[in-house]
Formats: sequence, C-alpha cells, structure tokens
Amino acid sequence: MTALSSLAVTSFCARAQAQGPAQTEGPPAAQADTTNVPGQDNAQKDIVVSRAALALPSGHGVPQLYFTIKNTGATAHLLSGISSTACRHMIGHHADQEGTEATRDLFTHLALPAGMTLVFSAGGYNLLCFGASPDLHATQNVQVTFSFLGGSSQNVQVPVVASTTPAD
Repeated sequence: MTALSSLAVTSFCARAQAQGPAQTEGPPAAQADTTNVPGQDNAQKDIVVSRAALALPSGHGVPQLYFTIKNTGATAHLLSGISSTACRHMIGHHADQEGTEATRDLFTHLALPAGMTLVFSAGGYNLLCFGASPDLHATQNVQVTFSFLGGSSQNVQVPVVASTTPAD
C-alpha cells in the first residue's frame, strides 16, 4: 500500500470514527490511532507554508485565509486541521462553488503528496475565518496553526491585509 493510499484509509477511518460506530453485532472494531502513524511524526519539518495572508473584506463579510503549502519531504502527509487565535472557527470555501460539507471540511483531511505544492488563493479554495476577533486589523500578524496526522503541528505568523476583492 502506498503512503498516500495509507493516508486515505487512515483519513476514512478517522472520519468514520467521528461519525460514530456502525450498528453491527459482534466485538467492537479497533479504533484508529491517529497519533502513532508511521512516517507522520515529523510532518511539520517537511511542510513549508508561504505566501500566507488573512484578507479582511471591504465592508461586511468574512476574512479569508490564503496560503501556499509545500511538502518538501519524501513521504505524503495529511493536513488534519487549521486554526487561528484570530478566528473562533475556520472552514473551507471555494469562491465559485456552492458550499458543501466536503468543501467546508476540506482542510481537516487534506492529503499533501511528497514534493507537491498546493496554492489556496482568491478565486479558488481558501479558508473562511468566522468569529473573527473584533480587534483584527490590517498590518498586524496573527498566529495560524497547521495540524497534521500523527500529532505534529506548525505555527505560522500570518499578516492581516486589506482585501482588494469584494466580500462574497
């Protein structure tokens, strides 16, 4: 089994576990251990986050997080969450598509193949920052935490910028 398909199976198991047990008879199934996954303990060393910005909308609207993420390692990794002290809750979003559960949850189980660079920018996939701090203003930096399967994480200082695009 390749590392990427192994991550997909682990991601599926973690999502199934979160949805609750299936109604079957017999002994309980083994629970997925997402903290002891081979090759995942140092994901934060392989992952580089760049070109990150939290864009404040002009007028009313929800701030949006844009970033580029690259896996410089030889092993696939799985992004298991993104959070920020500046936002009460962050969800996935696509500028040109209707919001679905899969889009909202995209950043809770996103595969990062070895050597791959993914770009999340205006007009495409990004994150919405709900419950933004009332003190949030352009020119400051906020901490954003990228969490990975296996328990490692990476804190990134992200500049807050005034958006040049209208709010959705």
